[in-house]
Amino acid sequence: MKKLLFACVLIAGMGACKEASKGLQQHITGRMNELLVVAEKNYWNGPVGDTIRAFFGQDVAGLPQAEPAFDMLNLPAQFFDKNLKNHRNVLEITISPAVDSTVVEYYDSPWAKTQKFVRIRVSDEKEFYRVFDENKLKIMGIYAKAEQDRLVAVYRRTADVAIYNLFKNKYHILLSAPSGYYVNKDTTGFVWFSSETPRDSKGVVFFTDDYEHESQFNDVVMIDRVNEMLEKFIPGPLDGNVREVSGPQGRKKITIRSFMAVDTSVPYSVIPYKYNGHYAVLIRGLWTVTNDFMAGPFVLNAVLDEERGRIIYMMGYVYYPNNEKRNMMKQVEAVMNTMTFDYRDEGGKKK
Repeated sequence: MKKLLFACVLIAGMGACKEASKGLQQHITGRMNELLVVAEKNYWNGPVGDTIRAFFGQDVAGLPQAEPAFDMLNLPAQFFDKNLKNHRNVLEITISPAVDSTVVEYYDSPWAKTQKFVRIRVSDEKEFYRVFDENKLKIMGIYAKAEQDRLVAVYRRTADVAIYNLFKNKYHILLSAPSGYYVNKDTTGFVWFSSETPRDSKGVVFFTDDYEHESQFNDVVMIDRVNEMLEKFIPGPLDGNVREVSGPQGRKKITIRSFMAVDTSVPYSVIPYKYNGHYAVLIRGLWTVTNDFMAGPFVLNAVLDEERGRIIYMMGYVYYPNNEKRNMMKQVEAVMNTMTFDYRDEGGKKK
């Protein structure tokens, strides 16, 4: 390593050496959405730890059962050595009278590629609560974005060619779904692809509408539009089955209608935001299947493509009954977040 460092300095100076050392970094460790908190046990097991756990362990919005935003591990500083410094998300807390000035520091990849490391140094607990309250949303955002960016990078490297070419050639959209996803339906202006196992299912529904008025981004209007398309294109397992029912005039046969739908009987969240600079609305809630018992969480991303005068609807969903769904939803969202539609072709022409 010393020889490599010396060579870097000789050939291209300290800047090149820094880049070379970055290239030699190890991969991150730890599970997806896991946070390692480096803090002494007397603080972790007290009100300081309670404060950290309450914030980073808050329930994820849009899931049918309570699941924390992050799973947390604690480690005293004396054990935070080279074997553990590669953890994906690290929050280091130092509370000591020896700290003469409050410090909040953010580091990208200090010991491992894509790692996020945040350090808070304060003199006492009162100062910790103040500093943590001021910075907690930013810290949470850094860790959450890092988790999403890691998945997006992997999916773009391992994109299924058939799905990628379908969206690029037919809809002028770059979209990367990893291997294991397959197209279930591809019709005029509507695509549904998913990954299926005997235990679970996760998928994405896509369609577009011509943009005519800002009222199209009203959440009730959007959900009605999504339900219209789901009813039309995604039937439930029992759709078309014949059932006998009893009535005033005796028994008769009826044909069952069953289809996927947004469950409007439960609350959902609506967040206007910018998707890569474009106006967008993000909706989280639950989906169901009419006349069936299937249900699960969904996230809908509606994005305005000004240049083409269209609204892009992309809805991700998960079906995994009686099991935790947080990470699967994060994976589906990452597929959706690979979407790019204002790109340029090989000749530099905007598509």
